[in-house]
Amino acid sequence: MNKLQDEISKIKMKTLAHQPFFGAGASKLLWVADKQMKTAATDGTSIKFNPDFLMSLSSKQQVGLVVHEILHVYGKHHIRGIGLDHNLHNIATDYWINLQIQDAINAEIRRRGVSCMELPEGALLDEKYRGMSSDDIYKSLLKEQTPPPPSDGDDNDDGKGGKGGEQQQEGDGQSPGDQSMDDGPKPQDWGRVDNADIATPEEAAEAEREVEVMVEQAHTMAKARGLETSAGQTLLEEYKKPSVDWKTVIRETMQGVSVVDYTYQRSHKNMGHLLESDDIFIPDFHREDTGELVLAFDTSASCSPDEVQQFVAEFRSICEELRPTRVHILQCSTRIRDARTFEQGEHLDIDVKIGGGTDFQPVFDWVDEMGIKPMALVYLTDGYSDCPEEPDYPVYWGVTSERQGHLFGEVMSIKF
Repeated sequence: MNKLQDEISKIKMKTLAHQPFFGAGASKLLWVADKQMKTAATDGTSIKFNPDFLMSLSSKQQVGLVVHEILHVYGKHHIRGIGLDHNLHNIATDYWINLQIQDAINAEIRRRGVSCMELPEGALLDEKYRGMSSDDIYKSLLKEQTPPPPSDGDDNDDGKGGKGGEQQQEGDGQSPGDQSMDDGPKPQDWGRVDNADIATPEEAAEAEREVEVMVEQAHTMAKARGLETSAGQTLLEEYKKPSVDWKTVIRETMQGVSVVDYTYQRSHKNMGHLLESDDIFIPDFHREDTGELVLAFDTSASCSPDEVQQFVAEFRSICEELRPTRVHILQCSTRIRDARTFEQGEHLDIDVKIGGGTDFQPVFDWVDEMGIKPMALVYLTDGYSDCPEEPDYPVYWGVTSERQGHLFGEVMSIKF
C-alpha cells in the first residue's frame, strides 16, 4: 500500500508541477483504490481506480488518466449526465475531453519541448467536434451514430479513451461501436464518469457551484504561474455565459411565426388634402391569427407556484399581443394533471398544481391524441426526464437546471 500511496503522490506532484490547472483539482478529490473496478472513474468527489490498472500505465499515461477524470469533474459531466444514455454520454464527453487534453499536450510541448502526459492508444479523438460542447456532441451522436453496446467494464462507467484496442483515427468519423477490440481495457473503459448521487435540482445546483469554485481557484493558481490552459478559459467562459432571456426569445419566436396580411384599400376622402389623387391605394396592416399554441409545464416540486405564475403571466401578455386562435395549457407530472383550452381573447386563468415527478411524454401524447397541429409548443421544466421523440412542430424548452443536453428544439435557460 505504501508503494501505491507513493505512486499517487508522484502523479499528483507531477501533474501539479506541469499542469497546475488540472493538478489543483486532482489534489482536492479523494483517491479510492478499488480492485473491483476494471479501470478508473469519478463521481465528482473522488477518483476511484483499480490499483493494478494504475500501476500498469506509463508515467505519462497516469497523468493523462488523472487529467481525463478531472476534466469530467470540471465539465460537470457527473451532473449533466443524469438521465442521459450513460454509455453514449461517456463517449460524447470523451470526445470533448480528449480534444482539451490534446491542446494541453501541444501547449506544453511548445513551452518546454516535452509533455508530462499523453493520450492512450485508441483515444476517441475527432476534430469535427472541435468547438462543440459535450452536450452538442451528445446530441450529434444521438442523431448520427448507433451507440456501441455497453462494455464489460464497471456498470456505472461510460465511454472514455482507453488503452488497448485498435486506434480510431482522428477525424475519420468512425462510430465508436465499430472499433475492433482486444481483450484489454476498451477505449471507452479507460477513464469514465459516474453520475453523482443527486436527488433534487437544489442539490444539483449546489454541486455545480462547488465545481465552478474549484475551477476558478485552479485557474487562478495556473495563471499566477503563467500556465493557463485553453480548457480553463473555455470552462470559465461557459460558466459566466449569461442566461438566455427566455421572455425575449419566446416573444420573438411567436412574432416570427405570426402572419401579417397586407391588404390594400382606396385612400380615405379625408386624406385628400394630403394626396394628389383619390386613386392612390395604401396598405392596411392586419395581423392574422397565429394559430394554436401549447404551453406545458411540469408540476414537480422544483418549480414553485410563483415561478410558474410568472411564466404564465408573460405568456399571457404574449398571447394578448399576438392573438393566437387557441391556447392549450397543460400541467404535467408523470401524467397530465390539468388541461385547459382558451379561445382567442379569453383570460388565461390557471390554477397551478405543484407536486409529483417529471415525464415529458404525456404532453406530446396529448397533443397527438387531440389532433392538434400547434404553431409551437413551449415547455417549462427542470429538465429531469428522458426526452421523447421530436415532433414535426417547433418546441421551445424553458429549463431551470443544467439538464439540457438531451433536449431537441430551442432550449432556453430560465433564471427567475
